[in-house]
Amino acid sequence: MQTSSNDRGEPTGLVAVAQGTPDEIESLALVLEAVEIPFHYAQDIGQLLVPSAHASDALFHLEEYRRENARWPSRPPPVRPLSAQAQPTVPILLLLALFFVQTGPWTPGNQWFLRGALDSTAVFGRGEWWRLLTALTLHADLAHLAGNCLIGGMVIHLLARMIGFGQCWLLLLLTGALGNLANICMRQQAHLSVGFSTSVFAAIGMLTGLQLARSSSRSARELLLPLGAGTGLLAFLGSEGVRTDLGAHLFGFACGLACGWLGERSGCIARLQAPGWQIPLMLLALAAPVAAWMRALA
Repeated sequence: MQTSSNDRGEPTGLVAVAQGTPDEIESLALVLEAVEIPFHYAQDIGQLLVPSAHASDALFHLEEYRRENARWPSRPPPVRPLSAQAQPTVPILLLLALFFVQTGPWTPGNQWFLRGALDSTAVFGRGEWWRLLTALTLHADLAHLAGNCLIGGMVIHLLARMIGFGQCWLLLLLTGALGNLANICMRQQAHLSVGFSTSVFAAIGMLTGLQLARSSSRSARELLLPLGAGTGLLAFLGSEGVRTDLGAHLFGFACGLACGWLGERSGCIARLQAPGWQIPLMLLALAAPVAAWMRALA
């Protein structure tokens, strides 16, 4: 910018509109440059100067900039401390693998699948509600099992350290069963399904819901970031494969999302994540599918 100067070389006819550190002045100068207001930076006194004719416009735009950025960057939500308790993730997934050795893959006439698979006709027509749980313990083939154990294991282990292993596994069974129920309720025709992946995507949903509930800001940016991350994982991990049950993954994620958000906002998750609760809740989580299978095989 060209300005006239006095005998000491200082620009004349200018008005100070801002003062601050070099970094602050640089940001404010970009605002003035964007709206095509001429300016001069007096480095020795740390002031941003503009011609007097442009002073009111410059002050207006700088005030708007400060107002819009008053809360940016926003403070991140507090970090949830991770539990130092030993986690039973690997032993439980090993039990799931050993159960697959017993049941084998999904083949015609396999009694395990005839009695335990998620069958909408059996659930609604014959009242076999235990299938909502037993189906979570069955896997169509080895690749199906491996995917749930490897990918699901990492997600579940993180969730267990955040909310306690007993509460984690009990909520995985609850949201998995609810996801299975929603999956068959929304279909117009008979549907068969098996697999723990409904609970795996419920775990992803719970992590997303927890992050949403803990966000201190209600801005669209703060809400979309964890939601976008969760749905991105759902799309990336849950939509591949010829035999993939997209509905089970979607409804598992949705149930987990609602559970995580409601549980965190209500304080229930915080109350039940105390170390003393974890073994009783874990025993309840282990007993539920055992009881379901006892009813299925009776």
